[in-house]
Amino acid sequence: MTSSLRRAQRAFARCAGFVLALICVLTSLAPLPAVSASAPTIVSVDVSGNVHVPTDKILAVVKAKPGDPYDPKIVQVDLQSIFALGYFSDQVPPLIRQRPGGIAITYRVIENPVITKIVFAGNTHVPNDTLLALMDTSVGQVLNTDTFKQDVLKINSYYDRIGYGGQLPTHVKDLNIEPKSGVLTLQIQEGLTVNNVIIGGDPILPRSVILPVLTIKKGVPYSDELRDKDFAAVQKLYEKYDLVLGDAEGGIDPGSIDLKTGTADVKYNLYVAKVCVVEITGNTKTKDEVIRRELLLKPGSIITKSGIQRDNERLKNTGFFSKVDVTPKACPGSKNPALVTLDWSVTEQRTGQAQVGAGYSGGITGQGLYGTLGFSDNNLNGTGNGASISFERGQRNYTTQLSVTVPYVGKTKRSQKYSFGATLFSNGSNYFYPVYPVGSNFTPVASLSIPVTLFPNQAVNPIGGVISTSSAKSQGVSANVGRRLGYYSTASLGVSVERITNSTTVPSPYFFQGVQPNIIAGPTPSPLSGQNNNNGSFGINATSIANINTGIPYKLNSMILGLATDTRDDVFNPRRGVHGSIQVQLSDPSIGSDFSYSQTTLDVAKFFPLLKSATLGLHGKIATTTGTIPFSSVYTFSDQDLRGYQSVFYGTDIGLGQIELRQPVTADGRFAVALFVDQGAYRVRGAQPIVDPFTNRIISYPDRFTLRGDYGFGFRFDVPQLGLHTIRIDFAKGSQGFHTSFGIGQSF
Repeated sequence: MTSSLRRAQRAFARCAGFVLALICVLTSLAPLPAVSASAPTIVSVDVSGNVHVPTDKILAVVKAKPGDPYDPKIVQVDLQSIFALGYFSDQVPPLIRQRPGGIAITYRVIENPVITKIVFAGNTHVPNDTLLALMDTSVGQVLNTDTFKQDVLKINSYYDRIGYGGQLPTHVKDLNIEPKSGVLTLQIQEGLTVNNVIIGGDPILPRSVILPVLTIKKGVPYSDELRDKDFAAVQKLYEKYDLVLGDAEGGIDPGSIDLKTGTADVKYNLYVAKVCVVEITGNTKTKDEVIRRELLLKPGSIITKSGIQRDNERLKNTGFFSKVDVTPKACPGSKNPALVTLDWSVTEQRTGQAQVGAGYSGGITGQGLYGTLGFSDNNLNGTGNGASISFERGQRNYTTQLSVTVPYVGKTKRSQKYSFGATLFSNGSNYFYPVYPVGSNFTPVASLSIPVTLFPNQAVNPIGGVISTSSAKSQGVSANVGRRLGYYSTASLGVSVERITNSTTVPSPYFFQGVQPNIIAGPTPSPLSGQNNNNGSFGINATSIANINTGIPYKLNSMILGLATDTRDDVFNPRRGVHGSIQVQLSDPSIGSDFSYSQTTLDVAKFFPLLKSATLGLHGKIATTTGTIPFSSVYTFSDQDLRGYQSVFYGTDIGLGQIELRQPVTADGRFAVALFVDQGAYRVRGAQPIVDPFTNRIISYPDRFTLRGDYGFGFRFDVPQLGLHTIRIDFAKGSQGFHTSFGIGQSF
C-alpha cells in the first residue's frame, strides 16, 4: 500500500469505529427490548460492499441468524469474525434497522484489491520464482491478509533455512498494493549488509592473507551459506600454507547490528590446530621416549600436514616398526576443538637379526669359497641403540667387525642433539696374479734367479704354473660424533686409526725386476742385488699412489669431516626427497699418519614421484683426492655402481651419474621393476698408460678420465620376513657385454 492510502484507511477506520460506537449507544437508548424473552427478533441478515468475496462465505462466519433474538454483543463478534477472514481492508459499521416484525442487520465491508501482479524488490540471492512458490497468495485472488501473514512466515522460514536467520525481525521489510492496479509489491531484505569483517581467535595467518579469500566483504549481504563457504575457503588457505584449521566460528556480531541502516559487522574467530597431547600405543619393546624423540610435533606445537607426514616417515625410517598410524582425537578435558590429541599407534617388528651364510666367488680375483656369521640389532632393549658383530672368512679374504651406534646421546634436550658410533675392525685379503718373463728370451733354469714382471713389455704369454701373491691386512678402530643442525641436517667429525700391511711376492727362484710396477707393494727384494726398490703400486706407476714396501706395517690415521641432509620420505624405498652429503677425509703426519693426502666426496640423490606409484631417482657422485694415497684408499667402481661390468675400476678421481625409474608391480609395493642408466668416469692422477682392461688392473692415461656406461633393467623384492627391505637383481649391458648383478638395498 502507498503511505497516503494507508493514512486514509486508518482515518476511515477511526471514523467508522466512532460511528459504530455511537450507533451502539443510540440503539441502547432506543426503546428496543433488552436481550430477553421480549427482545426483538432478527428478521434478516445481509452483507453489502463485497464484490468478489461471495456473500455466503461471509455469512458462514456470522452468528446472528434470522429468527434469533437480537444481541449487540453477537454483532460485535460477527464484525470481528468477518474481518478475520482477511479479505477486507476495513469495515463500515453495520446497518441495524427496525423492520416490521423485528430487526434487519446489514454488515458492510471494504474488500482488498484483486491481485493482478506480484513484484519483489531487494532479493538478490533468492529468485522471484522461488519466493512465489513459497506463497499461497496468487494473482487473480482478492488479497487475503491472513493468508499473506502465513506467506510472510514461510518466506522468513525459508531465509532462515538457507542461512539468513537471526538477523532481522522479518525479511519482508515492507509491502504495497495499488488499489486501482492491484499490483502487490514486496520489499525484501535478505540479510544485513556487512559493514566490516573482523578476524579474531588465534589465526596465525595475518588478516591481509585471510581477507582476500573471503566471499563476505564490506557491502555484501550476510548469510550463513556464504559464511560456510568462507570457512571452506579458509581451510584450503591453511592447507596451502601447510597448516590445519582446528576450529572456525563466527557470524553477525550482535552488538554491531544497525536496523536503520541494515548493516552489521561480521566476526570470524579462527583457530589453528595445535597439539594438546601426544599418545603412544602399540609398543611393547621400544620405550616411549625413543619414539617421542623422533617426533617433531610435541604438545603446544602448531600442527602441519608435512609435520605429521614427516613424523610418520621418521618413525618408519627407524626400522623398528612394520606399521605406523596416527589418529587425531579430541583433547581430554578441553572443549576447544583446535586442541588435538595425536595418537601414534605402532606395530613393532623384529630388529635383532642373525646372519649365517656361505658362498663361492670364482675367477682369478674372486673370493673362492667363503662363509659369514653375524648378529645385529638396531634397537637394543628398546633404547634405539644398535650393535653388530660380523665374521667373514674365505679362501682369499677375511673380515671381522664390531660396531656400536648411539643415535641420541644422553636424555637431555641438549645432549640428544649428538650421536655416536664406533667400529673395531680387522680385514685381510689375498689376490693372485699371473707373471710374465722379462724379455723374449726366457729360458727356465732351476739354478738361476729369474726376473719376472706383472705386465709384459710385449705380447708374451704368462709363465705357466707361476702365480704372484698380493696380500693386504688392515686393523684399526674408527669413531664419529654427529651433531644435528636441524630436523634434516647433521654435521659429523670422525677419526680413524688404522695399521695397514701389504706384500706382493713370487715363489723362488723368481723375483720382480727392480723397476717393476707392482700390486700395492714395492718389489720383492732381488736375490741378486739384495735391494728394495719402492716405485710400485697396483700395476701402475702413478705419482698419486703411495709406494709401500712389502711386509712393512704403515700407520694410516685420518680425520673425517662430514655434512649430510636427508629429507627422504622413506630411507629404504624413497618416493620423494633428497639425500646428500659432503665428506672430507684428511690424513697427515701431524696426526701420526705415514701418509699425507685428502679425499673429498660429494654424493647427492634426489627422488621424484611420478604418475600414481612410480619413482624417478637421480644420483650423482663426485670424488677427488690430493697428495699421495695408499692403494687401500683408492676409489672403486664395482658392479654395484656400474651394473653392466664384472670388472672393478679404480681411480683417485671419479664421477658417477645414475638415473633409475622404479615402478611397483604389486599393490603392497613389495615387488617392483626398474629401468636404469649408469655413467661412470675415473682416472689415476699422474698414471702411466696401462693396456689390460679385464683383470682388475687400472686402465688410465695421464690426467685423462676413462668413461664407462651401461643401461638395463632389474627387479626389486622386499622380504620383510628376513628383515630385508630390498633385494636387487639387475641385468645390464656395458661396453664389454651383458652382466647380472645382485645387491641388498636400493642402488642409491
